[in-house]
Formats: sequence, C-alpha cells, structure tokens
Amino acid sequence: MRKSFTMLFAVMLAFTALLGCSNSSGDSADRGGSEDSPSQTGSGNSAKLVKIKYVVPGTEPKDYKEVFQKINEKLAADGVGVEVEKVYIPFDAWDQKLNLMLSTGDDFDLFHIMQDRTPFSSYYNRGALADISESIEKYGDNLKKNIPDDIFEGAKIDGKYYAVPSYWVEMASEGEFDIRRDILRQNHLQEPTNPEELISAWETVMKNWKGSNKPYYAAKADFDPVSLHTTVFHRTYDTFPFTVKDKFFYVNQNGDVKSWIETDEFKKDSEYMRQMYTKGITNPDILVMKNEQINAQIDNGDWFVNFGTTGSLKSLKQNNPDATVDDIGVVWFNPEKEYLRPLTFKNGNAVPANSKHPDEAVKFMNWMLASQDNYDLVQYGIEGKHYTKDGDKGMKAINDPANNNPGYRGSESQNGNVNFMRFDLENSIPENNKVLFESNPDAVNSIAANFVFDPTNVRTEFTNITTEAAASMTPIYMGVQDYDKAFPAALDKMKKAGLDKVVAEYQRQFKEYQAKQNK
Repeated sequence: MRKSFTMLFAVMLAFTALLGCSNSSGDSADRGGSEDSPSQTGSGNSAKLVKIKYVVPGTEPKDYKEVFQKINEKLAADGVGVEVEKVYIPFDAWDQKLNLMLSTGDDFDLFHIMQDRTPFSSYYNRGALADISESIEKYGDNLKKNIPDDIFEGAKIDGKYYAVPSYWVEMASEGEFDIRRDILRQNHLQEPTNPEELISAWETVMKNWKGSNKPYYAAKADFDPVSLHTTVFHRTYDTFPFTVKDKFFYVNQNGDVKSWIETDEFKKDSEYMRQMYTKGITNPDILVMKNEQINAQIDNGDWFVNFGTTGSLKSLKQNNPDATVDDIGVVWFNPEKEYLRPLTFKNGNAVPANSKHPDEAVKFMNWMLASQDNYDLVQYGIEGKHYTKDGDKGMKAINDPANNNPGYRGSESQNGNVNFMRFDLENSIPENNKVLFESNPDAVNSIAANFVFDPTNVRTEFTNITTEAAASMTPIYMGVQDYDKAFPAALDKMKKAGLDKVVAEYQRQFKEYQAKQNK
C-alpha cells in the first residue's frame, strides 16, 4: 500500500472521469464499515465471518437484499468465510462520491473500475490501491483459470497485481457501431460504408422520423474517442491502426506518441462531429446530457445508430412492436483493416488501499467463478423467480408484473466472465453477441494496451490540463464549437496549463516501457 494522498487526489479524480458501463442510493455509501462476527462455515466448524463492502456504480435492484441474502448463505455453505454488502452509487455521482470515499479513507473493501472512464492506473498513481498479488496467489485459482494470462497481465504494475480484470468482452469490438436495419429499409437507405454516408443517412432518418423523441446521437460529452466510441471514424483514416490512451495521448503501432488534441485525427473527428451537430443529429443539449437521459433513449428504442453495441430486442420492441433481433446489425468501416484492442480489459475491480480485508475481497471474486451456480446467482438472481435456464448457455428473465422488468439483475460488465455468461436467446442481438463475447482471432493488442502512465513528475500540470480540456476541448470535439474558430485559443489554454510538459513525460515513460518490452 502506498502513502495516503492529499485533497489534490480529490480534485484530480473528479476531472479524470470519462463512457462505459449498472445502477441507487448514494446514501448507502455512508453506511457503517465492515464488521467481523463469528459464524458457521459449510462444514459446521466455527469460523470468523468477515463482512466486506463492495462499491459499484448504478441503481440497487428491487430484490437486491433477497438475492444477496442467498449469495451470503451460499458463501457460508461453501466455507468461504465472507459476507458481502453491495453499495450502489448513481452513475452521475459515481466519480465524485468514490473520489470522496477514497480521499477520506472510508471503510470499504472492493470497488468497480471502468478502464475506459478512469483506468486503474489513475487510482494507483494516487496511492489509492492495495497490492493484491499475495491474495491472488493464495486465493485466486479460479480467477487465474478463467481470465487469460495476457488480460490478467494488464492488471499488473511493476509486476504486482492492483486489479482483477472482468473478462466479459472482446476489446477488439472497439471501432464498430450498431445500426437499425429496419429504419434503413423504411427510408430506402443502404448500409453506410464511410462517415459521410453515415451522416447523410442519419440526416435523412432525422427528417423522416415519426416518433416523438428524435433518434439523436446518444453520448455523454467528452473529448476521449475511446469513451465516446468515436473510434468508429478511425478505421477510415490512413494512419489507422492507432489508439488514444489516458485521454491525451495518440499512440500508433510504430510506437509514435503524440498529443491527441494536436493531431490531424482529432481535427477530422471534430469536423465529423461538427457536421452531426449542425445537421441536428446530435442533441442540442449534448454538453449537459446525463447518463440517465442517454440510457432512457436507448432503452426506449428511440435510436437509429449507436456507437458501440446496443441493448436488446425487448427495449427495441417498446416503440417498435414488430422488431426482430435481425433488425439490429453491426457495422465496421473498412472491415478488411486490422482489429485493435486499445485496452487488454475494459472493466475490473480493485481493493482500496485502506481495506482491512484484501484477502476476503479476492476470495469473493474467486468464489463467483468457482461454479456456474455461483455465477448464475450473482448475475441473474434466484432461479425460478428472476430467471429460468434456457439450455446450456441460455436464460430467460422473469419480469416483475409491477414494472415489466426483472426484480434483480447483476452486472456482467462489472464482474462477468465469458466462460460462464448466459444469453437471452430471444432478446439478445446475435451480431452483438458475436462481436462482444467471442474471441476475435484476427485482433491485435495496441502496443500501449498495458502501459501505465505515472503522472507524479507532472502532477500539477496533469491536473490542470484535465480540468482545462473538459472546459475547452470537449465543446470542440463534440461539434458544438467550430474547430477552426475555437481550437487556437483552446490550444493556447492547454499549453499554458502544461500540455507540452505532460506529453514529454508520457513520451519518456513510454520509450522506457518499450525498451523493457523488447529485452
């Protein structure tokens, strides 16, 4: 564990938030800390039961308490010696609330990490993470068995584990988008093959849309293409493959590192986004949109194109009762090009530095992958009440008559694993399942996928550029401001905030990282 950090950490984390990937009560995060009490293990031997607190973004499901009572009973029966309390924090309060809990030393033992929003290295660099290497060595057999080595390696810093990846998605899915083929047919449109065709088709759909809610581009404003999945444009650039790391750094497969916002690719992205904004494809309130609004749009089926993968047939049918699973398709621009993993893993979980129970946190994660029954209980709830099995890998959710939604559903983006995942065979989208949950044999990792930047030497400048970019670069990248008019002044502010110094430090560290990899 590293030294405790100052309130500078609070400021920095608040501004390093980025999109991704679960759901109430911020008040629950203020409950008392973990307690230990004697209990009985499954073998009947008296043992000390350790209660751990697991903090996640999202809204607490209606039947959470009932399901976690069953989970804790099963943990006891299996002799794990762990009891789990899951604490939900609303998405829009997640970064600020978690930041406060970490900086004030709140008592909790496990928390969720979204690599494409705030990578685990950001928490590590501020001293917020516990080294869990020994815990994984002692209690992580199932984790090591079910998470590929190259993915698990991405959770290491200086040879030590600081996170447990969630192996729930093929990261080479980055760069595709979902499209409504039923809407293409209705408007006599062909599937777009480049950004110009996409924008033109979208403009036509917006003009002809009959519904009350327009099918706007759905996203929370940012300037990071990995978070926004505006990486869909990148496959059309001659310089692809490349990725953007830690929001600010363009890295190509030759090892060239540049300031992302100063690249021609950033300019091209911004110009496409400007077209979308001026043509009414982007919501006019994009800069203040909240996750709840964006999720509601997708869940209601009021969309034509979504960067990234989208929902299920059930949500689409709400306003489109005749929809079928084949009405949603996956599109790649230039599909003959390389498929690149910008990160080796997208989400994961980590133990905070102040946790008194790192072993128990790892034991719980390991237990989830000990059997299909354990996994099913955590992710799908109580069989017969929340879901029924549909063959070896299928499931059908049982909806609560009060709101037509399951009373419980876990989050596979938080702690799922493709070796255990079940699919709603009636409502899940086959093309999405293939892209997301099947390994892509043609994919390659970005050479920067496992690189961890340490901003210690430029901490003040890194904080300053993060703050400045949120204010100055986001409106340009989202197309709200014209690039040619707004960029020079915005870049000047970024330079004054310390951009050049941060980029030089990143380049230095990455060069050293490459040298070690090539030994």
